[in-house]
Amino acid sequence: MNGESQKLFLQKCGFINMDLINLINKYKNEILDDSILIEYDLFFNNLFKENCKFVFDDDKELKELNDVILKIKKIDKNAEIYVNTYGINFKNKKIFIYADTLWIDTVVKLNEIFNIFRVFSKIEPSSIVSLDIDETIDGTVSLVFSLDGKIEDYESFIRNRRLSKIKSLYWD
Repeated sequence: MNGESQKLFLQKCGFINMDLINLINKYKNEILDDSILIEYDLFFNNLFKENCKFVFDDDKELKELNDVILKIKKIDKNAEIYVNTYGINFKNKKIFIYADTLWIDTVVKLNEIFNIFRVFSKIEPSSIVSLDIDETIDGTVSLVFSLDGKIEDYESFIRNRRLSKIKSLYWD
């Protein structure tokens, strides 16, 4: 699917011409030096790939990561996956969003996630922890951006979840 047909598909599905970069720019003052959470599909969507940089960006590694996500979603169809950013470069005309962490809100246990990554050892995270151990493990999060266009402050987002279900997967 090329970029234009993918854009039309997203519009038909109700994702109302979602433009992550414009949204990030709109909320620039609220974000500044904080991290943000971006729904996995929104971050990795090909429309925004040139602006979003994950810790590894080799196509084979990204495909393997997507395979891991699909395995987790097969076990827990209600799993929610977010990319936790560590930096946004607003200095140039083109905004770049950098990330090295995933947050997965899932009933899948830590040891099951470890076992899934054993098959994909080239992309295995440096650490996989539950947020109930330390909610601040990934720094200060200000906003959460969802694929459906919803922007939520972190306090509201986290209040509606159980920290023990959120796993942080970090790559260094």
